[in-house]
Amino acid sequence: MSAFDELVTIIGIGRDPTEQPPIHYECRRCGKTLSERDTDCPVCGSTDVAEIPL
Repeated sequence: MSAFDELVTIIGIGRDPTEQPPIHYECRRCGKTLSERDTDCPVCGSTDVAEIPL
């Protein structure tokens, strides 16, 4: 749970249920951070991209 989520829970303010959490894109082979539109890694060429919700 992020610090923001903990704060929201503590003070009791609800988040918009339609709000999507931010996503971190990363190459599973070499760990390079990628953009949302990258389908393959520019460093190692792998197409195995992890989508990690933050």
